[in-house]
Amino acid sequence: MFPLKRMLSVREAAEYVGITLLRLRSLRLVNAGPHAAMRSKNGVMFRIEDLDDYVDSLYRRANISHTEQARHRNEWRGRLAALPEEARGGISDSFMQIITRDELLEKGANRGFRVLFLGGLCLIFLSHTPLIWRL
Repeated sequence: MFPLKRMLSVREAAEYVGITLLRLRSLRLVNAGPHAAMRSKNGVMFRIEDLDDYVDSLYRRANISHTEQARHRNEWRGRLAALPEEARGGISDSFMQIITRDELLEKGANRGFRVLFLGGLCLIFLSHTPLIWRL
């Protein structure tokens, strides 16, 4: 990454936060996770400030102090910097995976129940129509 780079792609943002690319995409699917600054035909871009705010909110949610947060994030960046460029995509921060899983389940359960409810309504509607009896 460039030192003065202010916008990150989805892959770089996932690496910066410390989660897998699939987890970041799943969070975006349920309207959770960091705020996307720009959407274009090439993909989504994130501001570093938005990613830092998102990580800070996760640490506050877990009731972790700023000094412990800074220590943990510096340790994560040090581990990431020690890896070769091609090996960075497969590593993730275990704490960030746990805390984002909690957020994903919280927001995703709401969406999942809505989908199940609408699917059930459709099933009830179709089971009482003569169209389904002809099949």
